[in-house]
Amino acid sequence: MSALADNDGARPPAEPLGTLLVKRGLITAERLDAGLAEVKRSGMRLGEVLLSRGWLFEGDLARALAMQCELEYVDLAVQSLDPHVARMLPLEVARRMFAVPVRWVGENGILVAVADPCDIDVAALEQILKHNVTIAVGERTAIQSAWRHLTR
Repeated sequence: MSALADNDGARPPAEPLGTLLVKRGLITAERLDAGLAEVKRSGMRLGEVLLSRGWLFEGDLARALAMQCELEYVDLAVQSLDPHVARMLPLEVARRMFAVPVRWVGENGILVAVADPCDIDVAALEQILKHNVTIAVGERTAIQSAWRHLTR
């Protein structure tokens, strides 16, 4: 289920991801065209195609997704998780949503890093966490690595 939230969640993309990547010089127009052709053939998402072909680094994809949806980018390799906050989300939910709670935001909010901000149900996260949720974008492998904090 895809839910685009209001102020604290993902916003509808302002411009297509491929256009943003070309404008930022992260891929060429030719690679974008080849990637889009692969998307049509395989059904994969553009970012997945570009990563699998080695044409884009995961950090660049996460930063571009954050920029596209006007969200914060969280580098989980640099920013440590609040262990208490991280453990608030059950591991099976974290895996299903590809998410990890990072830290408190204000008095009643939690910053949650997600791999794909366009495919997250903010209302469901808020119901599970029982707090307001602000979405940020993190790298998929860094989110996977952070899940170890959810089991302690």
